Amino acid sequence: MSKLRNNFTLSDLANKCNFIRKLDLYKFYEELDKLYKDEGNHNLYDMFSHLGVEDPDVIKFLKKITRILKGLSNQEISVDKLTKTKNNNCTYFKYWLYDKLIIHGLQKQDIKIISDFLNSKKNYLDKIVSSNKPCKFYKLNLNDIYELKNIFDYSEIFHDADISIYDEILKDPKYLNYLKNGLSLYRRGKIRCLSGKKNEYCNEFNEYANNCNNYETRLPYLSCREKFLSSLLKKDTTSKGEPLRGDGTNEDTLDSTLYKLLEKDKIVAKTHINEFYKALNTYNGTYTVNTCNLLTDNLMKEKDAICNLFRRVENILEKWDDFVSKYDNLDPKDACDYLNYWIYGKIGNLDGSPCDIDNFYFLWHKHSIYESKNKNKNKCFNEKYYGFNTEELRNKKKVFDFLVYYESIKNKLKEAKNECKKDYCSYIKHIFELYKIMEWKNDSHSYKEELILFQNKFSSNKELYYLEENCPDMCLGFVFNKKLKTLCPFEENTSLKLTKEKVKQCENLVSNKVPGEIDKNNEDYNFSSLPSATVYNKLNGEVITDYYYSICEKLIPLNDKHCGIYNLCTKLVRNLKELSTMKKKERTDRCEYIIHWIYHEISKIPNIISENIYESVALREFFNIVYNVLRKLDITNCFFNTININFNEHKEKKYLHDYFKNYDKIKNEGACNGEECKKYCKYVLFINEIYGKHINKCCYCYKSEGCKENYPYYFKCDDNYNPHTLFKKLKCNNFEEFREKFKKADTPMPEDHYVKRLAYISLNVPHLLNRDNKKSSIIPDVVSDKITSDPFHTFALGSFGFLGVLLILFILYRFTPMGSYFNNRNTRNKESYFENFEHQFLEHNVQFNRGNTQNRRMRIAYHQA
Repeated sequence: MSKLRNNFTLSDLANKCNFIRKLDLYKFYEELDKLYKDEGNHNLYDMFSHLGVEDPDVIKFLKKITRILKGLSNQEISVDKLTKTKNNNCTYFKYWLYDKLIIHGLQKQDIKIISDFLNSKKNYLDKIVSSNKPCKFYKLNLNDIYELKNIFDYSEIFHDADISIYDEILKDPKYLNYLKNGLSLYRRGKIRCLSGKKNEYCNEFNEYANNCNNYETRLPYLSCREKFLSSLLKKDTTSKGEPLRGDGTNEDTLDSTLYKLLEKDKIVAKTHINEFYKALNTYNGTYTVNTCNLLTDNLMKEKDAICNLFRRVENILEKWDDFVSKYDNLDPKDACDYLNYWIYGKIGNLDGSPCDIDNFYFLWHKHSIYESKNKNKNKCFNEKYYGFNTEELRNKKKVFDFLVYYESIKNKLKEAKNECKKDYCSYIKHIFELYKIMEWKNDSHSYKEELILFQNKFSSNKELYYLEENCPDMCLGFVFNKKLKTLCPFEENTSLKLTKEKVKQCENLVSNKVPGEIDKNNEDYNFSSLPSATVYNKLNGEVITDYYYSICEKLIPLNDKHCGIYNLCTKLVRNLKELSTMKKKERTDRCEYIIHWIYHEISKIPNIISENIYESVALREFFNIVYNVLRKLDITNCFFNTININFNEHKEKKYLHDYFKNYDKIKNEGACNGEECKKYCKYVLFINEIYGKHINKCCYCYKSEGCKENYPYYFKCDDNYNPHTLFKKLKCNNFEEFREKFKKADTPMPEDHYVKRLAYISLNVPHLLNRDNKKSSIIPDVVSDKITSDPFHTFALGSFGFLGVLLILFILYRFTPMGSYFNNRNTRNKESYFENFEHQFLEHNVQFNRGNTQNRRMRIAYHQA
């Protein structure tokens, strides 16, 4: 037997909580223990030997039980004086028995013997239990007994205990977890042992659960105890970790951070809600004894505050119609919502237990029944109560108030010079983070209404795009991503100053080799007016945020040797987050830009000398992070090559990609002048060289089907994009320095697709070309030889031929005149005999009987024709 299980005997629990010694269960247990410890002088070995019991420990245990039963029967102890009713005596006796079985660690066979023995002593047990509830013992194993004992401890000892008792239990997490486990086992048993299910454990559990229903019905809300027990280890704080204000006197109407922002921009009065909350605060109420006479629950911590609040609500509801009529154009339903959320704020700021909240709504429910007969036209009821705790109430109100003011906040975000824009964005992010928390904690549907309101407001991509544009780097676009438990999966709060200290500046760092410097002799062809420049400027923009990208943290130690790799990682994470919110063509285009951009930027990192990332610790760690981000963001169509990286080749691919993206813009620029035109011509000449180098590899052309693009993410085979077209459009021939240098790069010679296919087959799979010829030769000769030479085939053909002949003969005989011919041949022989007989008969002049034939049957002679 585990030591842990022995630590929860009734004696251990009583030593932990003194109140247990006053319970009927404890007194009953102690009296049984007195008899149990009395060894007595009875030699009962012979009595148990017929049961097949040989274990001396089991025999000793049975002797003690027999002593107890006889003591009860002889009224050596009077259990009637210990308990108020006999209804619980069987449970108390079983509790004592289970406690002893756990202490002794008896096995299933031993427990079966003990159960059979007790069931045989029904006459003893009936004296201590209610006559209409016999005490039956089931054949359980030790684990079942432990679970039932755990359930008994929770329901019999702590269910009706005063709330101060829980404060004692809270001091020892071991005992608290034991009681919480008892609650979980009880709930699980309700599911495991549905009515009709038959086994020893369920028989015992259902018998006990039916008895428990007697006291469950006395409670207005059983769930408050369950919630209270479940929350004891969790100090109830706001989502920001602020301590509760438990005095119940707070009269704030809105979340303080939101109120300051709204007040500063003078938009707090844009809706009725704040004014409405203030008006509700003016109603007072002092409860009388009659106000809360229904509340007898010992688990209430803030009974006075709850009763006072309910009295205030009563006063408000009595004058509800007049109160609502003061607010023009306020829908009665909205008014009821405002009242509900005002109440959430009041109760949420109390240091109350779940039972305090449940009892407030119990009072309101009773009031609503009475109020249904009232003359008030508009009525407000607590239809949306699902058993909240204080944290849930605060969160619900905070989200609701924000949604009411969102349109006003949105209009302020449009103002370019608004000083509060950053603060508004921070608060919006806070609410979005709160939404994610509420979504993941909505098991009991406590946040159902607020989640629906939030989704209705922000589910359209248009709304999220607007917020992403005005509040960048806030992860707002991830709010509905079901795979992410948090809003920003790559961030954690930290000191921005600390991050900057970790990531040292690298201006004076000397590198052994800096790939990318090979292009320093080339011109900078990144024209600021072209589309590609705009995108790259955005991709390469600094990450402006007060959050630290923790996912890139592993690169900080490598930043000394490979200066800039950490910053590049944070930029890439930012860019991939934006990519995940894009759709269709926009997403594909941005992915192409990111791929070309990242290789170009990596080539600038000092000391990146390997062309294989697995030979470079920095690159290996960098791309591991990249693919981790792609997986978390569920990006499955934008990947990076990590093997045999050739930075020079990637640069050329980037130049070509950008050229095709910029082509239409350059072409539509029209005639250019002077140095600007000269610069464009120089760029086209530079691209033409790379274009000619890649065109044969990237394009595969056919005579009738155009050209196939082998690498569409950076090269277009359409001849309209040929640099020669731009060269002519820009009139670059007017510049003498370009006139002789430009050489047009033509597309590959088109090939006949069918001929090319045959050539491929003849080279790689030549046997396919001879397949038809081989088939034609096999059919008349080879196949024929095989059939005729095989004895089985010869026998089969002969047999089927013979059967066929028989079948044909049968058909001819049965269904054609030939069959009639053979039949008539025999008939003619018979007819010659009958003709001779007839002549003979006539010659003797035989007279016929001419009697009346009307009453006789007519007999018609028949013979085959």
